[in-house]
Amino acid sequence: MTMQQWAAKFEDEDYTHVARDVIGPDEPLDPAPLVTVSTFWLGLNYSWRSDEPLIYETVIIGGGHDATGMRYATEEQAREGHRRAVDELRAGRGPRGASPLAPPARAQIAPTDDGQGPRSWVGANGSFHGRHRRVGPVY
Repeated sequence: MTMQQWAAKFEDEDYTHVARDVIGPDEPLDPAPLVTVSTFWLGLNYSWRSDEPLIYETVIIGGGHDATGMRYATEEQAREGHRRAVDELRAGRGPRGASPLAPPARAQIAPTDDGQGPRSWVGANGSFHGRHRRVGPVY
């Protein structure tokens, strides 16, 4: 894949967003939290400890497993892992293999309201998805 092909795929939300499920309460007035399970093509290998590049990630937001996720090498593995995580969460179990997601070491995350960020942060409807920015090292 050339750099231009990679950049086009990285900017294409339909390509990068592999799957998304929202798990909610069965009853409208149930106080149980909504849980969102999203799987993405990352475009980069964020794992230096694996023999194969882990370029897909499933992220769980909300509920008792908030800010956890799993990474995969292939789209097929990512789709299967996503389905399995959704099934396990719906059954009231924690997804196997999920680990806490954390910001990079020594990075401080701060909210931003300037609305500036890469095009990939701006949805097709113009909504801004980049709510945080790195502001410098923490010592």
